[in-house]
Amino acid sequence: MKLAMVLYHYFPYGGLQRDFARIAREAVRRGHQVVALVADWQGDWLEGVTVEQLDVQGSSNHGRMASFARAVRGQLATESFDRVLGFNRLPGLDLYFAADSCFAEHLRSKPGLAKRLPRYRTYLKLEQAVMAEGGPLLLFLNDHQRRQYQAHYPLTESRYRLLPPGIERDRRRTDNYQQLRAGLRAELGLADDEPVLLFLGSGFKVKGLDRALAAFASQPAPLRLLIVGNDDATPYLKVLSHEQRARVSVLGPRDDVPALLQAADLLLHPAYRESAGMVLLEATVAGLPVLTTDTCGYARYVQEAGAGEVIASPFDQQALNRTLANMLAQRPGPWSAAGIEYGQQESLYRLPETVVDWLEGSARD
Repeated sequence: MKLAMVLYHYFPYGGLQRDFARIAREAVRRGHQVVALVADWQGDWLEGVTVEQLDVQGSSNHGRMASFARAVRGQLATESFDRVLGFNRLPGLDLYFAADSCFAEHLRSKPGLAKRLPRYRTYLKLEQAVMAEGGPLLLFLNDHQRRQYQAHYPLTESRYRLLPPGIERDRRRTDNYQQLRAGLRAELGLADDEPVLLFLGSGFKVKGLDRALAAFASQPAPLRLLIVGNDDATPYLKVLSHEQRARVSVLGPRDDVPALLQAADLLLHPAYRESAGMVLLEATVAGLPVLTTDTCGYARYVQEAGAGEVIASPFDQQALNRTLANMLAQRPGPWSAAGIEYGQQESLYRLPETVVDWLEGSARD
């Protein structure tokens, strides 16, 4: 089949982008022709994937997204595809990989006048078009996300499927995990016995870096913090003292995630909202204890596995600080072994295969 995979912005370090790449590779492996329709592409090309970068205009994010939607509609009118899989809310899709939280739900927390701003109107209109009757098959990341959307749109069971998690198998703890841990700690100048927190993810505002730094600052030395991701941490670090700042390492985006998961003692991920949060499962199967918030879709896996602690809503910074202190005092506690055992489930690793199965089958089987 000739498949179109539509994504506004590709870069190699985002969770959604990694899912995109793995699904594309699986489709190519099965012999399908894959064409990526994008507004922007950063990083290496994917082997076997044709990239068509569409002309997009606009000075604002919402203006460019609306322009991209028009460009996609035009491209689909002139180029024939057997199936169209979208990773943003866009017209003309056969399947929509719903990586984003429900925008209508997000608007509930906004003042009435704010909802009239062009930014909000644009994104809501795009979402409403995808959710309308006769729209694409919806691929939800979890039940929490599905319930969010169903609270705002009348979606029948035939309109959606629930995706399995899609962890990369190399995230599991391997026999050489001690060498990975020692090697990366040596590279970063970390002593073997220094307690180390890991904050891992692009988009520091939504991922809760401010909360993570407040929790870090509440703990005594010699605690260290590694910040890894494709974003600028500088504005957030201003809240730290000079001594605290000296114990923080900002590493930028990195490819050696398996080593990072072994080098740290705890993953700190107090996100404001996140449909999934793949890093939570990656840490779980790597044996890295997790401290996160219940606003992450994949927090339920942490609870199910017994691989960490989850801070309940409404968020309380003091509760996060206390829980962090308790977990550090017990490290690795019961959480590491529980996560490693949970990671033996084969179903945790089948997201790309499942999506391509659905692409190959009837969209409404």
